[in-house]
Amino acid sequence: MSSASGGSSSLSALLPHFQERLESFTSSTSSFLVLNTVPSHTPPSAKPPSTLHVLDSSFNPPTRAHLRIALSALRSNAPKPQRLLLLLATQNADKAPKPAAFEQRVAMMTLLAQDILDEYSNTSPNHAANDALAVNVGVTKKPFFHGKALCIEESGYYSDAKTGEQPQQVHLLGFDSLVRLLDTKYYGPEHTLAPVEALFRRHRIRVTRRTEEGDKYGTVEEQDQPRKTLEEGERESEGGKREWAEKIEMVDGEGEGVSSTKARISANRGDWADVERLVGRGVRQWVEREELYKESTAKG
Repeated sequence: MSSASGGSSSLSALLPHFQERLESFTSSTSSFLVLNTVPSHTPPSAKPPSTLHVLDSSFNPPTRAHLRIALSALRSNAPKPQRLLLLLATQNADKAPKPAAFEQRVAMMTLLAQDILDEYSNTSPNHAANDALAVNVGVTKKPFFHGKALCIEESGYYSDAKTGEQPQQVHLLGFDSLVRLLDTKYYGPEHTLAPVEALFRRHRIRVTRRTEEGDKYGTVEEQDQPRKTLEEGERESEGGKREWAEKIEMVDGEGEGVSSTKARISANRGDWADVERLVGRGVRQWVEREELYKESTAKG
């Protein structure tokens, strides 16, 4: 596992390393791999995490919305100590791997990891002092949430070396991802929610309501509806269970109009002030220097 973090110059030197490890991962039988950790050295006395927050996205590029979702989770009442995993799926149920190469995204995820740690330390000093928080940057071949949760468990990466105990995973989703999670079209050939049982049996979901882009995603009540239909038993005929609702926490989002698509569009037209507003300085500098997203506004 690479332990390098630091500035963009050192990350540039690591791009070939990331590319090589990604190629090796692709041809291996492994389904999960941690490529980088920030900070680079975890104290030997650090305890295994009780809570593993998993922020799974295409990170194309990482944005301030990812930063806010991660910080909100870290500041929650989840059992400590905690760890954050930024997870990139090399196979996505809906999105093709473009326009930024995976090694570029891993580099930007590392910059995001440092931003998260810096912001957490600055705004939550009491928590940060007790947490010894680390952020992992990882990849998975699994396109669906239940598969991701299982491959993280099976890797043993977060297991307590003495007891073998695993942390509870808290998967950090936006409202649109919750809709996909509970959409039976992804779970063929039976097209039921039975596969999701593996996720809810041990782990939890923390869903950030979407507030940007007018009423595209609906009101608070409308966005809470998927959870409510589970709670009221309306999905039982599809394999959904009432008790899953207890494992879904709905939280309000912060800010407006931040998305990877908008960042790519602004980068394409060279509006670097807007890119920085959307993604932060470190990622903006990387995107500009590496000339990412030129002539491309494809969704991803």
